Amino acid sequence: MSTRQIGEVYSPDHTEYSEATQYSYHDGVHDLVLFWTNPSADEIAGFRSQPVEFALYVQQPVLFLLFRIVEVCEWSDVAYNVHLLRNEQPAIPNEPPGDHARVQMTLVDASNGIVRAKRVVGMGPSMTQAMRHSLQEQATLPFSRFDYEALVQQAYARYPDSDAMLKDAWLAESAESEN
Repeated sequence: MSTRQIGEVYSPDHTEYSEATQYSYHDGVHDLVLFWTNPSADEIAGFRSQPVEFALYVQQPVLFLLFRIVEVCEWSDVAYNVHLLRNEQPAIPNEPPGDHARVQMTLVDASNGIVRAKRVVGMGPSMTQAMRHSLQEQATLPFSRFDYEALVQQAYARYPDSDAMLKDAWLAESAESEN
C-alpha cells in the first residue's frame, strides 16, 4: 500500500507511466491505483467524491476486479493473481463474514508520477467475501506466469471491453464511502 501523499511522487523509480490500473492486496488493504495522463480538475474532484462500483469476474487463476467511478470513468477492469507479488507468502484476506474490506484508491498523473488524489472506500460484505474466497483459492493453485498471461489474453479476446465482462461478473455492488 502506498503511503505517498497527494502532491508527492508515487514511486521514486518512475516519473512517467502508461495509462493503466494496478491492483494488489497486502497489509490488510485492497490497493487500487489508477494512472491517468493529465487528469482534469473535474476528474480529480470526481475521483475523490463520486460513488464507486465494483464487480468481480473470476476465471482462475485470474481475478478481474471491475470498477467504475460514477460520472468520472466508465467500467474498467484489472487482472490479478496473488502470486504476482514478490512475497514468499501470498497475502490473503481473512475478513470474517459480515466484515467490510477497505479499498485504498490512488490517482496518479501518468505524465509525471505525482499522486493527485486518494480515498478509501469499503466493499460490502458480499464482495468482501467473494474477493477473500477468490484470493484464497488462487493461493492454493499452482501458478504459471505463462498460463496466467494466456488466460488474461483469452478473456480480453472474449470480452472486447469491461462492459461486456460485467455481464458475466459473479457479483456487482456499490462501494461504501469511508471518507
